[in-house]
Amino acid sequence: MDKRPWDKDKILKLTISTDFYDNLKELQFSNHSLKKENGKHTLRVKVPYNYYELDDFELKSLELLGIQENWLTDISLDSSNCSRR
Repeated sequence: MDKRPWDKDKILKLTISTDFYDNLKELQFSNHSLKKENGKHTLRVKVPYNYYELDDFELKSLELLGIQENWLTDISLDSSNCSRR
């Protein structure tokens, strides 16, 4: 494999509605991925290096993670600020 499996510059950021936070806790994401920012619960997930080639990447990600779309208040691809590369 000539590339790393994860894009080092992008993350998928999911903002979870307070009403569904308990549902998210049951999925047992790490504390590193699940944070509270500005009073909102966010889940940050690594994305594959070829995410832009995948149809409906965001929706497929939700399905694979076990998260329902109605749990979210926002979904976005953001720049990664991770110092570990």
